[in-house]
Amino acid sequence: MVKNILLKIAYDGTNFHGYQYQENFRSVESEVKKAINKVTSEDNRIIAAGRTDAGVHAYAQYINFLTASNINPKAFKYHLDPFLPNDIIALETKEVDLSFHARFSAKTKTYKYVINRDKVRHPIYRNYMEQITYSLDLDKLEEGLRVLKGEHDFKSFMRADKNLDINTVRKIDNCYYQQEDNKLLIYFKANSFLHNQVRIMVGSLIELSRGKLTINDFKSYFKPDNENRANPALSPCGLYLWSIDYE
Repeated sequence: MVKNILLKIAYDGTNFHGYQYQENFRSVESEVKKAINKVTSEDNRIIAAGRTDAGVHAYAQYINFLTASNINPKAFKYHLDPFLPNDIIALETKEVDLSFHARFSAKTKTYKYVINRDKVRHPIYRNYMEQITYSLDLDKLEEGLRVLKGEHDFKSFMRADKNLDINTVRKIDNCYYQQEDNKLLIYFKANSFLHNQVRIMVGSLIELSRGKLTINDFKSYFKPDNENRANPALSPCGLYLWSIDYE
């Protein structure tokens, strides 16, 4: 009997060329697929909730796959772990309805961006946080987050070399920041995001917060006649796929 298995994983994206399979490059997808194939002895197709770029981490990524294996669905994670590299971990597995699709069944995704505000650029954080030592006006940051919230055309917040012949309207359901010691944490929740959108939004918020942009400059990115691109994307090392909601 064929079962649909939902797998929750986490990974350190430092040494991956992104989630998606790319020939001659190490990817999360290829490592997970190899592990699943070894456990099931099948050529399983795997479907992820989303794709992360090179250097981006995942605290919670979801993958589903079909299998005729007799392994208890909840025990799959224990069978997978011996075949996964030490920068990927299987956190949970369970059986879901055959109609379930890790990407299209997702209601929202939340990304977290982590900024280290220490004056000292400590090497142990270099792969896991962006370092920013500028003085930041957090009231301006809050104002910028209020502008981003809601439904807008985010074409100015995607990679410049991407084909713009797509629907670039997205709805940010929630966005906010938290402070944790010397770390600044910025969260974005939406159904979907454009390529590099989160990193570019954070970069623009930082420029606003340090006085390099006015709030009117920031708002102008959403004007229909705007031809200026938002500020460059910050480093992928500070970005985490944080959570995915299916209900």
